[in-house]
Amino acid sequence: MTILARDVMERQVVTVTPQTTLAELADLLISRRVSGVPVVQRGAVVGVISRSDFARVLSLERSLAGLIAEGEAHDEFAPGEAVEAIPARLGAAIEGRTVGDVMVAAPVTVSPETPIEEVAQVMERHHLHRVLVVEGKALRGVISTLDIVKLLARGRLIEK
Repeated sequence: MTILARDVMERQVVTVTPQTTLAELADLLISRRVSGVPVVQRGAVVGVISRSDFARVLSLERSLAGLIAEGEAHDEFAPGEAVEAIPARLGAAIEGRTVGDVMVAAPVTVSPETPIEEVAQVMERHHLHRVLVVEGKALRGVISTLDIVKLLARGRLIEK
């Protein structure tokens, strides 16, 4: 019997909107103990965001702040209003960021009828930890690498 995405997917999915702040996202990921969530707007999937997307943004912001601080310490940069204002503007930009600013806007998806072997191949090919299951643009569920591992551990993916 072929196992399909609909047989494995988690149907109770935590989602966010593009307007969710990064601070709210961080709280949600921690409190719900998930590593990523679909981004849904008016019932349609518009993206996906994960802890690694969030970490990449923070790392880039820290690097930029470090470069600015390093530049301010050099004598060749004359102290002036423009340079001194950069760290303040950078902090404000980080604080005001939303999921829509950093999400992956074209998430990899599968249909509920996709065989689980194909789902695993899609995840491996795209280096994903989760894939969204959609019908049209409507979210139906999520399959994570842990879901695939559970099937394997229970012997459901081994042909006998």
